[in-house]
Amino acid sequence: MSAHIHHHHAAEIPGDRSARNAYRISIALNAGFVILEVVVGYLFHSLGLVSDAGHKLIDVFSLVIALVGFRLASRENFQRVSASIALFNAVILLVAVGVIVAESISKFSHPDPVSGSAMSWTAGVGILVSGLSAILLMRHRKDINTRAAFLHMATDSLLSLGVVISGIIISRTGANVIDPVVSLVIAAVILFNTVRLLVEAVRTLFAKRQADASPATPAD
Repeated sequence: MSAHIHHHHAAEIPGDRSARNAYRISIALNAGFVILEVVVGYLFHSLGLVSDAGHKLIDVFSLVIALVGFRLASRENFQRVSASIALFNAVILLVAVGVIVAESISKFSHPDPVSGSAMSWTAGVGILVSGLSAILLMRHRKDINTRAAFLHMATDSLLSLGVVISGIIISRTGANVIDPVVSLVIAAVILFNTVRLLVEAVRTLFAKRQADASPATPAD
């Protein structure tokens, strides 16, 4: 799965109200689902769901940065602000990956009973959330920034489908070890996306600092 750092093309986001509403609804849906996954994952001891919630959090951060771009696209400080937000989010996500990996390793030694049906039903809701978000954004795919968000949401549906299948296997076989395996796979996806986000954020901040430090070219 490729990482999409939406703030890079914020100036190209169409400023019409329908596009803004599409982003707002997508943010609300995904933020609500993050809370749902964390709660269900905690109650039913599913680290896979909690890990997927961490991945969904990347979507929420990206969509928020893109929406902020509507207001800051014409301002000179937009790149610095969005890159700083992305850098802060990347640090939080790296910490989250560390926690997920540590918990996953612990679960291999002492696997807790996991409700496969709870995993499947919750991840099924995730497919609906990602799918609906993709449909909302699909209408505005002529914009490169929104097209990246659309592809990210569409790909997320496949990741949620993987969690659904894992839940079904656990329900049928009782192989609870699948849960930490799924969480490690998702942690790897989060790490890959987060590292790319971190690198691009640092690169953007560095380039902006160099541009600010460069003396203005005198007019002919």
